[in-house]
Amino acid sequence: MRWLWFLCCGYCAVVSGAEPPQRIASYSPGATQTLWDLGCGPQLVAATRWCPLPPTHPAVRNCDAFNPDLETLLQTKPDLVIVPRLANPLWAERCSRAGLKVLVLSAEGPDSIVRDLERLGEATQQQAKAKALRSQLSRVAAIRPRTLLVIWDGMMAGPDAYTASALRQAGFKSPLQAGTWVKLDWEILVQANPDAILWVESKPENTPIAPAQNRRKELSEIVVVKELKCIKASQVYGTTSGSHWLPGTGLILAAEKLAELHKSLP
Repeated sequence: MRWLWFLCCGYCAVVSGAEPPQRIASYSPGATQTLWDLGCGPQLVAATRWCPLPPTHPAVRNCDAFNPDLETLLQTKPDLVIVPRLANPLWAERCSRAGLKVLVLSAEGPDSIVRDLERLGEATQQQAKAKALRSQLSRVAAIRPRTLLVIWDGMMAGPDAYTASALRQAGFKSPLQAGTWVKLDWEILVQANPDAILWVESKPENTPIAPAQNRRKELSEIVVVKELKCIKASQVYGTTSGSHWLPGTGLILAAEKLAELHKSLP
């Protein structure tokens, strides 16, 4: 299959030229956050409606990774297009055939954010800023790791999810054995027996991590779950996704919140 060859070979490499891109289209909210942190906000001409940009930013918000439209994209005249790997495998090839430079983001993994940061830094010629941000994303807290189960949209984050980066910085790790995101299952939750649970709500706001009494009440009514140590000790917390929990450099701020949570645990 030709599209698979494109995705697995040099086609997916960072595309860079003599001049940094001046008109960037981003189909990934996480990449948009990273581009913003690299100082490339002014170069963004197209983004998704979920991208964390100020309301007054002039970029059009019509990028749809799951139902993309080439004619609409071409109207923005981008010289670099950022595409998530799993959204639409043929979309990157269509953009390339239209003469556009494309960067396909890495497959999700515990270090995928760092890999994409390096590639975006190279593509925009912001290697120095990327290096500084990488040093923050790559930190490992010098404390005994506690287990934190992140639950988001009915899924549990495993050790191979991109959230592992933020957890690692704050002295946490996933209690699951393997995988990126695993469907929420009470028996798996009991077997994981985490020190704490963090429930993430999909909302545009960035909010602190705070005790989630409503979630604890729900969990304490489930027979197989209510005896867990974290339920009995009320170690159930909540926050909103905002831009801090997207797969990008916003995780640096998520890690700061997690570090405060780690300090509060008994």
